[in-house]
This record gives sequence, structure tokens and C-alpha cells, in this order.
Amino acid sequence: MPRDVLSSFSSSVDGTNMAALFFVLAVLAVSVPLKSSGDACVGARPTTDIYTTRNILLSSESVFIVEFSLKCDNGAKNVNLYAEVNGKVMPVTRSTDDAKYQVSWAEEHKEAKAGVYKLSFYDDEGYAAYRKAQRSGTPSEAKALFSIDVNHRGAGREGLYVQTEFIAVVAALLIWWSANNVKSKLQES
Repeated sequence: MPRDVLSSFSSSVDGTNMAALFFVLAVLAVSVPLKSSGDACVGARPTTDIYTTRNILLSSESVFIVEFSLKCDNGAKNVNLYAEVNGKVMPVTRSTDDAKYQVSWAEEHKEAKAGVYKLSFYDDEGYAAYRKAQRSGTPSEAKALFSIDVNHRGAGREGLYVQTEFIAVVAALLIWWSANNVKSKLQES
């Protein structure tokens, strides 16, 4: 059955329509990668805003959030970026107005030791070179577009030594107990 459909399609399309179809497909094949790839950034200068988890009681994992704006010497705006930290590569998200970039990840508190984490950023070409170097066993040879150091002080027990949920339950029980006592005293008199 599929051969019948294919032969009926090819017989219904004449040579001029087939040439036009191939021309349209060739134009799409060339233009789609150009629109989906980002600009090349020369002389990248990031302006960063960094957040890391500090309190072990308020979260189950240590979270790292790096938000930055990027200035390029050549004025490139739509730069696709990839971040590498501790051998893990992740895509960098871009805001809808292309003004800010953000990368985030989470690790168990035990694994997220205090110290400086170096994030290396790659554009499309740099990422391809990084992957090639990684396959050959020398990922340190790939040149990053720029890097950002994240100083993580480590997550510790700051503030209260009891869970806030426990405090809320105890407060609710005390309010209920005192209201119940007042009610019973009012009923006795």
C-alpha cells in the first residue's frame, strides 16, 4: 500500500513542482539553523547576582542561582549559552527580553560543600569544542567564553533550632487550650 501512495504522489507532481519543492526545502534547511543559533559574543563581560542556600532548615537541598546580564564588545545580543560546573553541563535560560541570563542547580546538602564553585560558560561553538574535548578525555583544553566564581558559604543551622511548623502547632494548641479554659469558666459562672 505505501508504494501505491508514493507512486501516485510522484506521478501527480510534475517536474516543475518537484523542483520548486526541492528549492523551498533547501532554503528552509539553510535558514532554520541560522535563526535558531545565537550570535557570537566577543569580549564577554557579565554582571552577576548570585544566590546560594545558607539555612539547612529551610530547604531539603542546597540551591545555587546565578543571574547575570552580558555585555559583548561586538554588541551581540542573542547568545545561546551553556554552563559547566563540576563536570555537569546545563543550558542557560534567557529572559524574554534577552536582557538577563540565569542558570541554577541543586545538590544535596552533604555534597554541596562550602567553597568556590567555578562556572564556565560556552557559546554554541565553544560547547561543541567542549564536547569534542570531553570525548577525547581532555575537557580542560576547551576554552570558555567567560567564567563566574560562586562563593558558597555552606548551608548551616542559622536562626531557630526548632522547625517553624512545630512552633505554629504549639501556638495553635495554646490558643485552643486558653480559649477552651475561658469558655468553661464562663459556663460555670
